[in-house]
Amino acid sequence: MRSEMKLKMKTEKKIVVNASALRSGGALTILRQFISEVPADGLEYLIFVDKSVSFSLLKNNIQTVQVNTRSFIKRFFWDICGLKKWLKRNHVVPLSAISLQNTNFRLNQRCPNYIYYHQSLPFYQYNWSFLKKSERSLWFYKIIYPFFVALFLNRKTEVFVQLEFVKQGFVKKFNFDANRVHVVFPNLDIPSIARNYHIAIDENALNLFYPADAHVYKNHQILFEALALIDKMLKKKVILYLTVSFEECNFSEQFENVDIVFLGKITHQEVMWMFHHVDTLLFPSYVETLGLPLIEAASVGLPVFVSDLPYSREVLDGYEGAVFISYNNANDWALKINELSLSKSKRFVPYTKSGIKSWDDFFAIIKNKLQYV
Repeated sequence: MRSEMKLKMKTEKKIVVNASALRSGGALTILRQFISEVPADGLEYLIFVDKSVSFSLLKNNIQTVQVNTRSFIKRFFWDICGLKKWLKRNHVVPLSAISLQNTNFRLNQRCPNYIYYHQSLPFYQYNWSFLKKSERSLWFYKIIYPFFVALFLNRKTEVFVQLEFVKQGFVKKFNFDANRVHVVFPNLDIPSIARNYHIAIDENALNLFYPADAHVYKNHQILFEALALIDKMLKKKVILYLTVSFEECNFSEQFENVDIVFLGKITHQEVMWMFHHVDTLLFPSYVETLGLPLIEAASVGLPVFVSDLPYSREVLDGYEGAVFISYNNANDWALKINELSLSKSKRFVPYTKSGIKSWDDFFAIIKNKLQYV
């Protein structure tokens, strides 16, 4: 009986998925989408996840294993040898290998391997300082992180990205074959509106909204500078709602006709509530991979003032309500906001991206190149 079980274990063939670093935010959303979209086609999937991540219902062909790779050292050794040893110890033969977290992991050279890449920082030209605490992580992703991305790239590697501009950046940065980089737009499940959320919205004011954390590249400062330029000439009150705290922004401006409301962190459903009640989304961020709030705002026809950069041009291509503004020109932002304050609030035809590749294409590519028949 034992020998039969051992023989059975030795012949287990699975698609191996590394997602051990996906714990929160957009990264965790990618993992959840992946698990939801795994096809029931007879192939078995073995997915390594963080110890904090669990799923109540899984398809019969999915097995998850919780591991701890939270420190940099633990993750590095897991990728370089730990995962491979786990497979050998448990008699699992990989049909193909998928990393959902930007960096690949080491298996045999014959095994087809795929990276779902969603970190665009190395492709931007901005420089950040290791000596500044607020910029240290950005410096790491810009200067150091590409080394780990390149470490396990080989002739069997194919890459999935969310936008064309990320594909172009990846090909250039890593001198990688463009034919092996696939643009697969993620599923976009627009959340419902929070029913129990309510704040007093002044209908006589111009209500602006910027849902973003306090990272330096989110560029809150350009909005403060722009509002300071037009504060005394405004014909109506302007209210800017932010999803950060007063302390995080280091805010010190004194306005006469502008109010800044620091909402702090709010839920996804509460963000959607705001989109339905404000006049415009402001989005001056100059580093994004996708920019999910842009898509969500456009889905309800909200005007969008956004930095004029490749990510926004691609995401909002075809949306009539988009206004593209130089990310680092406070005068341009001031001019557009002032023009908005002199006009009536307007909504546009709701917009969603169509005719794009999906997870179906992702799994079709993987299934077409399995290591063993």
